[in-house]
Amino acid sequence: MKRLYVLLIGLFVIGCSSNNIMSPEQDCSSCELEIYSDLPQSNGIYELEYNQDLAQTYSTLSCFTGCGWGERIQWDSDYKYRASSNDGWISLVNPASMTDEFGEGKIVFAVWEAFVGKTITIYGGYFDDCGNQILDSLKVKVVDNIQ
Repeated sequence: MKRLYVLLIGLFVIGCSSNNIMSPEQDCSSCELEIYSDLPQSNGIYELEYNQDLAQTYSTLSCFTGCGWGERIQWDSDYKYRASSNDGWISLVNPASMTDEFGEGKIVFAVWEAFVGKTITIYGGYFDDCGNQILDSLKVKVVDNIQ
């Protein structure tokens, strides 16, 4: 019985220790955030061709963290859209995404006709396992070159 108590106390001390071999310190030195797109660029700004045949034009934005699986990336933009007076403001980008085992993630970005000619900044960010806030952004100009 005494051995059981010693074992339980030993497990408790190991489990509560900050230098626990079961949960080594996090290495956040490789964590970063790079947001990018497959859209064409002009002067460092991505260009999204607006499709007049659709109510909205969509594109996918990608990101890379270098931190691997399961980082929750928060997204926002400097513009919002109000479809009607009964609706609230709608973000142009989904609010969050998760990274895969390679540290890569994707998000959908969509615009309406009212944004043709505007340059929109999309922001992404997350907190790594060490508590560091990591941010990035990119710009997308909505163009209507096909008329």
